[in-house]
Amino acid sequence: MGKRVLIGVIITDCDVDFQGEIMRGIITQAFRSDCDIAALTPMNNFSYDSPHKNCEKNIFNLMLSDRFDGFIYDRDTLHSEEIRNYIDGLCRRSGKPVMLLDYNDHKNFETTSADDCTAFEKLTDHLIEVHGLKKIYCLTGPKDVFCARERLEGYFNSMKKHGLRYDRSCYEYGDFWHKAAEDLANKIISGELERPEGIVCGNDVSAVRLIQTLMRSGIRVPEDIAVTGYDASDAGYNCTPTVTSYCRPNFQLGAEALRRLYRIITGKICRKVPNNNGSLRLGESCGCGADKMTKSTVHRVENIYKRHESDILYRSMISDITNVDSISDFSDKLDNYTYLLYRMAHFKICLTRNYMESTQNINVKNLDFDVNDEVRIAMSKNAIKREPVTDEYFRASELLDVYSQERSYPVAYCLAPLHYNDNFFGYAALSFGKIPYCFDKIFMLWMDYVNIGLEQVRIRSVIKNALSDSQRARNIDALTGLLSRSGLENMLRERAAAAPPNSELAVITVELSDLQKMYFRCGDKKSVENITAFCSAVKECVRPDELLGVWATHLLCVITPDEERASEIYSDLKTRIRRPEFIEKVEWSMEFSVGCSMLPLSGADMLSDAVYKSGANKVGICASDTEINPQYNKLCQLRNRIIKNPELPWKINEIASNMYLSKSYLQKIYKSFFNKSIIEEMIEFRIQKAKELLSTTDLTVTEVSRQCGYSSYNYFVRQFRTFESVSPSEYREKSSSI
Repeated sequence: MGKRVLIGVIITDCDVDFQGEIMRGIITQAFRSDCDIAALTPMNNFSYDSPHKNCEKNIFNLMLSDRFDGFIYDRDTLHSEEIRNYIDGLCRRSGKPVMLLDYNDHKNFETTSADDCTAFEKLTDHLIEVHGLKKIYCLTGPKDVFCARERLEGYFNSMKKHGLRYDRSCYEYGDFWHKAAEDLANKIISGELERPEGIVCGNDVSAVRLIQTLMRSGIRVPEDIAVTGYDASDAGYNCTPTVTSYCRPNFQLGAEALRRLYRIITGKICRKVPNNNGSLRLGESCGCGADKMTKSTVHRVENIYKRHESDILYRSMISDITNVDSISDFSDKLDNYTYLLYRMAHFKICLTRNYMESTQNINVKNLDFDVNDEVRIAMSKNAIKREPVTDEYFRASELLDVYSQERSYPVAYCLAPLHYNDNFFGYAALSFGKIPYCFDKIFMLWMDYVNIGLEQVRIRSVIKNALSDSQRARNIDALTGLLSRSGLENMLRERAAAAPPNSELAVITVELSDLQKMYFRCGDKKSVENITAFCSAVKECVRPDELLGVWATHLLCVITPDEERASEIYSDLKTRIRRPEFIEKVEWSMEFSVGCSMLPLSGADMLSDAVYKSGANKVGICASDTEINPQYNKLCQLRNRIIKNPELPWKINEIASNMYLSKSYLQKIYKSFFNKSIIEEMIEFRIQKAKELLSTTDLTVTEVSRQCGYSSYNYFVRQFRTFESVSPSEYREKSSSI
């Protein structure tokens, strides 16, 4: 069978009825159309800035997977403009069709919206026609949100239709949350606004807070002021009095969005799911009685949530999953608590290779995430039992193994981020099988515990490995992977114990000269690369039966039974570092010396003295043939500052003045040492910084140009094209595809 269409859904707040109904419509229509669904669902809506919360945005990097054929994007559920812009950029980079929800028009993407105008008009009609109210206020959402403007338009239409007066004081733009509702209530309580007969609110959350604030001040609802909400959420039915609301056709919105996107992707029209239009849901806040059947259903589901929440909070889940030091034990413990996932049909945990390696290495930090990272399934369970998993990794761009399997039926999974603070671990995948459903608030709390558990596994595993391997850790140099000083001493003692009496070993030292000069000229990062390359070259000169280790940052030590090896190592190393491929790699003329001394094996504890004597007894010195100018060190320091801060306004006159040199002499000696002028190198370093920003961040090209010291965007683009033969945008696109 051919590849099944895979639709990505970008949405937050899935535990809220509003988004839950949208997801139900999307999944129902997807199953009818034989499409797979992968919903990227963070646990927060990014309404406030926090390193812990912001780490969740890494889940959106999966949008760059080639598996996806298109996206449904509920942009307004994301409460951060920065995150919205980040996802907008990913949408454009993906090159896949995008369908926005609740937008009237967008310059880049297709849009689908529900008819909030007619629905809100019916809600206002109810207060006028059934309850005979005339002075009615409206509290809608933010002015820049399309559905908020639509609801306000419905209020206008109803008031006009019935010939009722309203002016600017009769309606307020709000936030679809608590503050705007409290502000409106306080204006009425204080007398700043004339008391109305009724208020229609843009959603149930606002209506509930408005009712609570009014009633605390002694204003009765509905006797003094009738209040209605919108969206028909559970919060409205758990309020006293219960809130009269409107069941917005969110199900139909999601279904219609998928149908339209499916047609764009395939060119085919799929069958509609049965219509599920909105309707009034009567409550007590307008003066009507509550629907007992609806209230009973809401309370039944709420009781299930409360029971599961109690199990999470007061049973042993958090202590069980945080008292283990391996992923396998963690999975075994977590298996006991998957029953708390209401209606769960399948659950998987996918962890990155970076996370798995971080459990073995205490030095692994900043666990980022990219679509090309490798992940493996650490736990898989269906509604009945655990499923076997392997240690095999696959690309995160594959999303889940289930999407590549041959199936006679479509599937829908919610992919939620696994992380702790700013470290990203992978993602969890939750499916409800054939039921068109999305996760609830219990899953969010459950996932918080899972994230804490994974971090504790990482910490405990590192501590365990550090304790069991502490001796080995002390014997290895972290930078080069060679034996450390203590490692050399320990290995030498082992050989001394097994060696014949009166045996001697040659202690050969290889010293890298003028390390400070290298740091000044090349910078920290490049110097570390140079040192690592030099150590690799020395390692190639050493035989398998010889010991090689790092005595100090600039000093390597070779222990061998052959005293003649000192001259051989010197000659071999000198040849290796003068090869064109080595010079091109390190971009530095290595200066080193080789010395040698003898050490009796019976005096293995005297290795420090032998190293000192070896350094004094030089066998060979390899130095640069260039005559060093007295200004050389100062120029190296200057070059290092330019490397680190190329965006600064480097001016030749000021530099020359600070160094007490003439401008012409400064330029002459700088070019003689580094083969390029100061300006040429500054431009080169700026372009290098621009390349890093373009390939590792989502900054706009304009912002990149500013951060690299360019005041003119056009000049930056021209200069970048001169160096790289492509524009900055083309470079970013090319680097993202690698």
